Amino acid sequence: MNDLRSALSAHRVTLQHDINVLLADVQALLRDTAALTGEQAGQAREQFKARLETLQLRLRDLQAQGRDQVRDWADAGEEYVHAHPWRTLGATAAVAAACGALFALALARRD
Repeated sequence: MNDLRSALSAHRVTLQHDINVLLADVQALLRDTAALTGEQAGQAREQFKARLETLQLRLRDLQAQGRDQVRDWADAGEEYVHAHPWRTLGATAAVAAACGALFALALARRD
């Protein structure tokens, strides 16, 4: 579980850094293009477009990694359920009983 948290934390930090870089690039582009005309403005737009495409590619990679990770978790959960069906059923029953008890308490207090 700690590996998962560290991986998610690393992805979050990387994504935040990429977004901050993009925002800085947008601010710089807006500041620079106000004074530029013609060909210079076109070059600045092309640079921004390239950076934006790089960020979009990075976001797609992170999305694919996340999808793969979730698929791995689902597979591991399915394997556990098949390997330990009675434990899973017992745990589910315990959670359902606890939720039912909390719901009953909430209804009793309401009256």
